Amino acid sequence: MRKQEALALAMCAATIAFAVAFVYPMLATQAVAWYYPLEHRWAYEAKPTGLAMDFFGRTFQAMIAWSLVFVVVFALARRLRVIHSRTLMLFTAWAVTITLLVMGHFAWTLYFRIPTPEPLPAWYQPR
Repeated sequence: MRKQEALALAMCAATIAFAVAFVYPMLATQAVAWYYPLEHRWAYEAKPTGLAMDFFGRTFQAMIAWSLVFVVVFALARRLRVIHSRTLMLFTAWAVTITLLVMGHFAWTLYFRIPTPEPLPAWYQPR
């Protein structure tokens, strides 16, 4: 197989892995790195205990999945003799479809998210 075809196949498979790894913590209870901006700390947990964001943790997890799948698929694809252009088009269509679905799910979740406010400190006195 030509290097370009193996690269295209590996990129499509890795994109599918990235999208699945990015959305999986939203669909199932899985521990991921959370950043607490008010407390300036990180925590690895399934549910946050305060005001936190998991975007960076999920993105890092998805980047690891992308890297692993890319290396494996690229190595395997280089050993194949021939790959049909139809297979490359199919993997490309899957990659585009899963990416659009994950983007839509993420946007839908963010649009309807109602954040829980932090309680006011005991020392706070309104004016």
